[in-house]
Amino acid sequence: MEIACRKCGAVLSVASTAIPIVKCTNCGYPNPVIAGAQPPPARPQMPAPVAPSQQMGAPSQPIAAPPPPSMSQPQRPVASRPQASAPELGWLVVHDENADQQTHPLRIGKQVIGRKSVSRPCDIMIETDDPYMGRNHCILEVKPSRTGSYEFFLSDVKMTNGMPEQMSTNGTFVNAQPAPLRPKDMVYLKDGDTIQMGKTKVVIKTLITVASAQDASRIVQDMDYAPTVIIK
Repeated sequence: MEIACRKCGAVLSVASTAIPIVKCTNCGYPNPVIAGAQPPPARPQMPAPVAPSQQMGAPSQPIAAPPPPSMSQPQRPVASRPQASAPELGWLVVHDENADQQTHPLRIGKQVIGRKSVSRPCDIMIETDDPYMGRNHCILEVKPSRTGSYEFFLSDVKMTNGMPEQMSTNGTFVNAQPAPLRPKDMVYLKDGDTIQMGKTKVVIKTLITVASAQDASRIVQDMDYAPTVIIK
């Protein structure tokens, strides 16, 4: 089986679809392996450029080297938020007795999760009438691991005048644990963990067990609801 690198387009050979991640030998980008994917189309061979001195009738002239870049040129800022075109590495599936099921993609980088709002939008906006969920409630960060896969971390913190404070008002809970996340906490999430924001629960699914948003939605829909932590 062959797949194309999502970053540089290089063709990669995959020995088995049981391997979830294949690291590109050209650029090092970790690519998710999806069973049944179509092989990449062959790249067209581009003709080699012809130097001006080799063109018919063109006089031979030396080609000036481009000037070195100025050291004073400002660097382009690097976006801290994930781009919509980035590959989907996991999904958050709303799985709650009082909210419609929704599936939101997770991409590399930090994503702020919260209740859908026009005045204070965030990266992942959940459609719910839950007044206990903040419009900017918590942060889920996706990072590449040393093994070539990805790791998922959850935190409930914001910086105010250089000091960490809890981002949410009513707390963020993991797997029905009664104690909410504190500002200094960063929790490692596993596939299938349940996050409760306010009174609304969502389940995280990753490429370890599913290959698409449809698979994630179908599997979570068949799961039992996790217990709801009572907010005092």
